[in-house]
Amino acid sequence: MLYVVLAVLCSVLLGFIFKLFPRFGVDTFQAIVFNYMTCVLCGWVHIGEFPAHPGVGAFLWQPYAMMLGLVFVSGFNLAALTVRHFGVTVSQIMQRMSILMTVPFAVLLYQESAGLLKILGILAAIGAIILSNWPKKNAAAQLPADGVVKKAWLWAIPFFTWLLAAVIEVTFVFLEKESYIQPGDVRFICTVFFTAGLIGMAVAGTGWVRGTMQFSWRNVLAGIVLGIPNYGSMLFLLLALSSGMEGSFVFPVTNVAIILLTTIGAVSMFKERLSTINWAGVLLSVLAITLISMKL
Repeated sequence: MLYVVLAVLCSVLLGFIFKLFPRFGVDTFQAIVFNYMTCVLCGWVHIGEFPAHPGVGAFLWQPYAMMLGLVFVSGFNLAALTVRHFGVTVSQIMQRMSILMTVPFAVLLYQESAGLLKILGILAAIGAIILSNWPKKNAAAQLPADGVVKKAWLWAIPFFTWLLAAVIEVTFVFLEKESYIQPGDVRFICTVFFTAGLIGMAVAGTGWVRGTMQFSWRNVLAGIVLGIPNYGSMLFLLLALSSGMEGSFVFPVTNVAIILLTTIGAVSMFKERLSTINWAGVLLSVLAITLISMKL
């Protein structure tokens, strides 16, 4: 359970760091690129050797790691855009809606437990996600006519944020259940980070040469600050799955706990306003965590 708590804390911190980027003039994309390289360095320090050397190609998980590298760099940027346009709470909520895909996958394909309390807890989690994300009545009225159209178009961003988050979680469950990943082996996640970093560096390098992007040490520092908790979030999630906990328990509890802490932090630190319905979603998230935890 300790790994779940640590994964939650690291993930919540990521959302808040994203929120601070515009305030300090950070280029989010470049920071994300340097964040991935920081994650690889964290793995290097962790295991005492470069974790993404060519020899990892002998492992069965290698093609999945490369695929996830592309998903990571895409999903992370979409998450950052969601924070910018909808707030840190909505960004985290849309990512945590991935349980709508992850839990059925784990239960139906790998026969994980699905008792009454867990089912009620998952339903409560879905309700918490919906209520916490419920728009305010006067939200549309505060926008000009063209703003309403733009707002509707922008909802494609959090949707794909949810979809890519679900792909990541389903892949993690698959690899763990098929024993492709050994407990405590960080080479997998470091290969994911390294692949994402190479893709991002190629794009950033092209931008620097063409002059469409400007290199700044501010972005490098931001990437380091982002990369440390990012490495922690993935490491602790992997360790939680490898400890014997079911994916249908780990992901709902982790995701709803992130919603709860992120919402409280967004209100207290960034003055984001929540309606009564939103607060009902927060309370429902507490119930969801309780029910799912009781099942275990």
